Amino acid sequence: MLRKVKFAGEASGEFRESVEWYESRAKGLGLRFTDEIDSTVERIRLNPDMYMKIAGNIRRIQVNRFPYSVFYTTEDDTLVILRIFHNKRKPVEW
Repeated sequence: MLRKVKFAGEASGEFRESVEWYESRAKGLGLRFTDEIDSTVERIRLNPDMYMKIAGNIRRIQVNRFPYSVFYTTEDDTLVILRIFHNKRKPVEW
């Protein structure tokens, strides 16, 4: 199990923007999105090698209940969240 979690690059900003967008649509929806991201991160921490490799050491996991994916890698005992991407965005955007 990975002990630490780090949001790298644009991941933190993407997460905040998504939370704000969902909250602007319906009160409490941003919190539900946050809960799903937390749950997704915990699933990765428990079994980081389980999810699909997309390039090199970068892996992808689908977020439950929302059209988002989390792209990540690992460094020693750290889970590094690289991007939190809406599934309709094109990969060339990152």
